[in-house]
Amino acid sequence: MTPQDFQAYLALQHRMIALLERMAIALEQMIPPNPAPNYQLAIENFATFDWASIGAVVMQRDSDGATAVSWKNNTYLRRSPTNKFGAAIWFSRCTGKDAQGANIYERLCTFKALKDIEVEALPTKVISRL
Repeated sequence: MTPQDFQAYLALQHRMIALLERMAIALEQMIPPNPAPNYQLAIENFATFDWASIGAVVMQRDSDGATAVSWKNNTYLRRSPTNKFGAAIWFSRCTGKDAQGANIYERLCTFKALKDIEVEALPTKVISRL
């Protein structure tokens, strides 16, 4: 193989790599995003929660527990409301902006008082199918 042939071979390999990279990017864009599941968990379990059970790793913590967790290469931060609604802790991340420019969030999990949730009775037509 002459030096010219070798250079032509290398140039062809570089073009093939560039095309493969473009194909990989196009394929990744075709895959729909996999949103976080927003697991509903009892707030009583927050302090001792096993993050590995949902595939998450604690990245940071403070005296109250986890403050940042990593799940599927995304970081979710601890949040808690200071309003009239019930006590809750959740881990969320910003995924972009809506048409008005407001942040869009997804939740990995929510810890709340599950025993205080009011549920509705099943309709008769549903009960008859059970």
